[in-house]
Amino acid sequence: MTISSCASVQNPKRAAVTATTSVWCDDLLEDVLVEIFSWLSPECLIGFKCVSKSWYSLISSLIKNPEFVTKHIRNNNILSSRSTTCLLFCCYAFAYESHMYPTLDSLRQKLFKSITVFYDQDERRNDRGNFVGQDLRLPRNLPSDVSLCKALRSHCNGIICLGCDDTIILCNPAIMEWRTLPKPCLVANSGFSPLRVAFGYDSRGDDYKVVRFGYTKVLGGDQKEYYNIRAEVYSMRSESWREIEFGTPIQFPIVYPFIGRQVFLRGVFYWFEWSRDILLSFNVADEVFDGMPLPNNLLAARKRHSVKLAVWNESIAFLIYKRDNGVIKAIDIWVMDDYCSDGVKCSFSNWIKKLTFTPPADVACPVAFLKNDEILMQATRSRFVLYNIRSQVHRNLTFREMPAKLIWDFSYVRSFLSVHRGSQSPPLN
Repeated sequence: MTISSCASVQNPKRAAVTATTSVWCDDLLEDVLVEIFSWLSPECLIGFKCVSKSWYSLISSLIKNPEFVTKHIRNNNILSSRSTTCLLFCCYAFAYESHMYPTLDSLRQKLFKSITVFYDQDERRNDRGNFVGQDLRLPRNLPSDVSLCKALRSHCNGIICLGCDDTIILCNPAIMEWRTLPKPCLVANSGFSPLRVAFGYDSRGDDYKVVRFGYTKVLGGDQKEYYNIRAEVYSMRSESWREIEFGTPIQFPIVYPFIGRQVFLRGVFYWFEWSRDILLSFNVADEVFDGMPLPNNLLAARKRHSVKLAVWNESIAFLIYKRDNGVIKAIDIWVMDDYCSDGVKCSFSNWIKKLTFTPPADVACPVAFLKNDEILMQATRSRFVLYNIRSQVHRNLTFREMPAKLIWDFSYVRSFLSVHRGSQSPPLN
């Protein structure tokens, strides 16, 4: 019998206290590890599986735990807002080549570029931003019949949604997981043509939803052809599609509805419809569409100018600009203000011109707002410029293999969110 065994026999109360303390310490250590793990990137955390069997078991269980996944998304969003911002670009040249040669994985793997910008407290120390640019790899077994060049696209909390004709795919590149959603209600053989697809989170119902809308052509009583807009929603919680009312007072007769890029703010998607100067919106929780004509002052400013919809300082904004010989000379920022001067919410939205700024030379187009009043803009020769509209300080970002034209850009936070959430599909590997 060992000395420790003898001590346990002679003093069972002490042995019980020691055992309890050991369990308490183990639980405390695990709680500390879980907290640390919730702040790490998916790539880093998955790499830590190799440390030991106990870490492998703990991490494997955590990334399947919905509470940990939610906490991980929340913490990484905090990190992104404080220190880094990731943007992905679907590159036009690679997308075209991938469409022409869909089975070439080497091309498909170059479709998305990840740009991580690191913020320096003293942004005036040099004119070159600290950043990392790299390819974002997609799962290699994505269906080849989904043209990433033509696909409708959306993103939320690490999951990318791709829609091509009647095929809708959810993909999480961080964990190399994807799935094809069930066949939608509105299909091509019934004369339906999709216009946009959006993927977002319903915080009220704790559900992720896909909204898809498009048109069917109908002949009116005046013998003119009209575009009848129809819409449907997919719920990951119920795993089913259902058609909903488009429900806006805006009609789309004769002229094809040209709908621009989407933005998402506080549970609502927004699109700009170019042919009629209408701001479309969809509330994910209420599942309600709305249409808002632009006011006369904004219409006058938009005339003969390019428009980009954006989110700036938690407000919906329009960037209005005109190119001279391919270069932008000035950009106006208009912001939607839902509140009247007395602080009461108005029945209509006001648009206020906040400021006009002159970008650095050779800027071809604005891309997206980042933090601290900084806007990322694409310049010539595969260059990007990070420009602070308040301090007027700019930093140059240069990339290799970045085409001159971009299809899509959006903020991106890597996550463990499963595309099989709410389903009986196999768990993460």
